[in-house]
Amino acid sequence: MQRSRLPLGLTLLASLLLTACGGGGSSAQYEGSIVTGQVLMGPQYPGDTSGGPVAGATVCAYAFLANGSPLYTINYGALPYTYNITPAATCQTTAANGSFSFNLLNGVYGPVLLQASGGSYQFGASSSALKSYTLNPLTSTNLSFLTTTSTNYFIASNTTLQAVVNVGGGGTVSTNITPLTTFAVARGNPINGFTVATYQNNLGNVAAQLGISGVGNLATAIPGNPASDPNASYGQAMLGVAQYLATMTPNGTNTDDPYSANLLNWTNLATVSADYTTAYRTINSGSTASFSFN
Repeated sequence: MQRSRLPLGLTLLASLLLTACGGGGSSAQYEGSIVTGQVLMGPQYPGDTSGGPVAGATVCAYAFLANGSPLYTINYGALPYTYNITPAATCQTTAANGSFSFNLLNGVYGPVLLQASGGSYQFGASSSALKSYTLNPLTSTNLSFLTTTSTNYFIASNTTLQAVVNVGGGGTVSTNITPLTTFAVARGNPINGFTVATYQNNLGNVAAQLGISGVGNLATAIPGNPASDPNASYGQAMLGVAQYLATMTPNGTNTDDPYSANLLNWTNLATVSADYTTAYRTINSGSTASFSFN
């Protein structure tokens, strides 16, 4: 992974900007964007439409780099991207509703990786019996539970949840950070190459694999909210994830996937699929759904 520790660049190379934008001379292309969203773990219990906000999570934003390029000279013709280890802005702490906001109008342009760790969310069988869970940071110690052939482990080395946004041209871009956006990042496998287009395609692929229907965009929809999840399938999938995390150690007693590291990194999928199927059926009473992830 290319790790640049250069100071923030004052400007982007004009030729690279033209490549990224397809030409044009508007100053708006230099403005970056405001990035907003929520960190969500899904409905807190069947029937809840709040989206299961994660309060007190730390969210950091990292600019992607073209391999071998200095900070903020993103060359869209040179793939794959890696990301800079230095945050592009001061990391934020989510509010009670899981919300966060970044001002990336400082020359950041192109794909940005968002990483969320820590914080707490509520999950349980009913509104009167909710339990509080903590997003356990995936440190190098608990990442050792990943299989030795895992190729994506590094993307979660300091986080549990991730998402990607494409920044530039001013204005506001929004995304939620959820386990499902994390799956989409993991399926992109940054070691072998990452593009925003691949990430967006992965969002649709993840939705299909989890049986989600009627949702236009996993990155912006609110799971369980009838306005953006009309069939409640997104909410049910997120309930399955929350049940999975509650079942695995250290939250629960199942040792198949400690810290849910394999699920979040989309590895060891045969075991993950079986355990997720059990979790999904447990929390979504009466379901006979079966999952086989790839």
